[in-house]
Amino acid sequence: MQNEHESQNELSRRGFLKGALLGGAALTLSPTMATAQQMLTGSTSVRDIRSIGLAPGRVDLSLNENPNGPSIRAIQAAADNLTGVNRYTRDSRDLEYSVVEALADYDGVTLNKVEPASSRSPILSPYILTYMGSSQFLKILPIAYLSREGGDVVDVLGGYTSIQRTALAVKEEFGVPIDVTSVPLTSDYRHDLPAMLKAVTPKTRMVVITNPNNPTGTLLSYEEIEAFVKAVPKDVIVVIDEAYIHFGRDVDYQRAVPLAIAHDNVIVVRTFSKGYGLAGIRMGYSVCSQAIQDKLRFYMSAGFPPVLPLSAALESVKDLNHLNRSREMVWAFHDRCYEVFDRMGVEYLPGQGNFFMVNVGRDGDEFVREMFKERVKVAARNRDTQPTWIRVSAGTAPETEVFLNVFQKLMIKS
Repeated sequence: MQNEHESQNELSRRGFLKGALLGGAALTLSPTMATAQQMLTGSTSVRDIRSIGLAPGRVDLSLNENPNGPSIRAIQAAADNLTGVNRYTRDSRDLEYSVVEALADYDGVTLNKVEPASSRSPILSPYILTYMGSSQFLKILPIAYLSREGGDVVDVLGGYTSIQRTALAVKEEFGVPIDVTSVPLTSDYRHDLPAMLKAVTPKTRMVVITNPNNPTGTLLSYEEIEAFVKAVPKDVIVVIDEAYIHFGRDVDYQRAVPLAIAHDNVIVVRTFSKGYGLAGIRMGYSVCSQAIQDKLRFYMSAGFPPVLPLSAALESVKDLNHLNRSREMVWAFHDRCYEVFDRMGVEYLPGQGNFFMVNVGRDGDEFVREMFKERVKVAARNRDTQPTWIRVSAGTAPETEVFLNVFQKLMIKS
């Protein structure tokens, strides 16, 4: 009976996997067919779009998602573990550490595994800590460091404001003294690190750098960030959000992980949602000192780590071919759009993430609504400082053509 039961489970798992893979293959073929149609007719319609993870006939370029979808290896890994999710998987701690090892290998980090005190304790891994999405780290950080005694946060005006929003919510909820200083971006829409350093006071507990910046897509050099970190007081936590770091075009670009290893007050936060295409899985990780890890763990949920996200994450990190394909799809999207913008004489910001900002010359919110009527979804960001700009996330080749068709139509109307 046990063998029969195992056989049924295996058939069920194979059936699920076969359907998932066939569905993925069909979705991958559809954009190719739509591109062929565009080449023949000169026009791709939104009706032709069959995007991975979306209902047919929709183009959603608003949330900086990965148009390439997840790695097939990640899908298979999740399917392999699906039929056992009724159990608290005892070996999920080992799986978690396998993910940590793969991430360390990607960034060239040397780890010394610290065995847990008990089966319910985490495997302590110096520097790398996994959790349910990078957004959770950005939410926990101000709670962990500001909710008791308060303090100030230095961020930018025109960036991703997750930490400052949470900090102000903590102030309202707990009545602790918290102030947020939002430093304007430079004239070329980059972090003004000298001005941010001047904004640091004895009350400052946290400084936030989003690199590449969202939504402007601008990228700071490692040397700029390193100099800033060395100048910041050691009791100030420097948060470096690298959600989009995988999409930069300079393959030799030095990421910020060495700074998190060398400095006890630096934390680098990353996500599996963008480069790895696992937005629905909700997996992220941070690179930071043991002191910061200990502070964060108090506010993180305990128990066995989640098997499905970890198994998908592990194969995603190993599948460098998929990551490279995702990068190349984003770069092709950028190049195609910039070509059209240059021909039109439209101002835009060349982004180092999987998105860019473009100046439509009129109210951005209104333009977004008009595009939505055409079944193309984009986003208005930085409304206070860039009210005539919109942010457009990367799409497949067919999605890109639909966006450009609608964009040019609306720009001509205006």
